[in-house]
Amino acid sequence: MKQKFTFGDIVSVAGYENRIFYVDAWSEIKRTEEWGVSEYVDFDLTDAINGEFLEAFEMDLRLVCRKQFAEDYLLTYDVTNYPEPSGAAFHFTDDYSFGIGYAKKEAVGMAKGPKETPKKEQEATAKRETDGLLDEYNDNMRLYATFGDAEYKTKADAVVAKLGREAGE
Repeated sequence: MKQKFTFGDIVSVAGYENRIFYVDAWSEIKRTEEWGVSEYVDFDLTDAINGEFLEAFEMDLRLVCRKQFAEDYLLTYDVTNYPEPSGAAFHFTDDYSFGIGYAKKEAVGMAKGPKETPKKEQEATAKRETDGLLDEYNDNMRLYATFGDAEYKTKADAVVAKLGREAGE
């Protein structure tokens, strides 16, 4: 089975409007029953904003952004009216073979996690930016080592300069 989504992609899920999730893992399931065989893919997801866990079928997912653009997307994502977590949630379709309808089932007794303070959010954003710059530096240095093109080395040096400026702030 070929999946439409891969690790780190950001997706939305039917029934969870105005929320976005990271793809963490998936299971390819082949179910054999008396009346036939059905195959489907079940995804493990994590809410990109509040960390809530969710399981969903592939047919209920829609791609929001690929992994390589996820951090940039989240840096500009407006979380002003983002729904509060409701505890660990599970998403199931009613009919495995046809995906007719879906139902949400929430775990009972799960405490809501603490919201991040603005300072922690700021630190997390700074860390994501630094990680992104380090990834960009490593990519350019690998390309420079592979192809020997001075343009890649120049780009890597510019990233180092930017990291230095940000560290000095």
